[in-house]
Amino acid sequence: MKATVQLEKFSGPLDLLLSLISDKQMSISEISLAEITEQYLQYLDKLEENKEEELADFLLVGTRLLYIKSRLLLPQFNQEEEDGQSLEDQLRLYKIFVEASRKIDKLWIDGKQSVFRIEAPRQSEEFVAPTNLDKNTMYDNMVKLIRRLQPLKSLPETSIDRAISLKERLDKIRLILEKNKSVNFFELLDNSNNRTEIIINFLALLELVKQKTVILKQDSAFSDIAITRI
Repeated sequence: MKATVQLEKFSGPLDLLLSLISDKQMSISEISLAEITEQYLQYLDKLEENKEEELADFLLVGTRLLYIKSRLLLPQFNQEEEDGQSLEDQLRLYKIFVEASRKIDKLWIDGKQSVFRIEAPRQSEEFVAPTNLDKNTMYDNMVKLIRRLQPLKSLPETSIDRAISLKERLDKIRLILEKNKSVNFFELLDNSNNRTEIIINFLALLELVKQKTVILKQDSAFSDIAITRI
């Protein structure tokens, strides 16, 4: 159900009236604002369903018309011509929003729930060599630039010990125990005081104990550990 107005010089839906006013085919001063207001109120009374979208479309126009009608009831404040010009601007703006909402609604129905912004074309940058540039000039400038650079500093040299893996140490202990029934822990170190090697050897012994391959025996704290093959 669309709201229509019946006037002396116009009869039809409000959208058409908006179009005529916007295209300047009809002046708002030629129609009765009070009569439009009355018909609009009658239209609202006849609505059987709660049509929020349609009511929202007419909210701006309706409130403005009600204001104009209230001023018409007071002759000393009769400024219909001034208000008519203001209403014409509002109707024109209202039409723009209505048309935009219809386009958005059509996009939504067609499955286009999102619209991407079109990026403006970018200006590509390119290098333009000076006309007086030649290979000799480029070479001289490069030499001058290199001479201004700080000389490279020699990095300090150092040596690192060879890494010993746990698997490698396990294999070595197993090989020793295949030849000897038992061996002492200090013998596995080969007189090495390297802390890393000591830790790796001790971890290897713990792994062999876990595998129930050897038995460890130590007579006192910090004494040598006897390793016996099971």
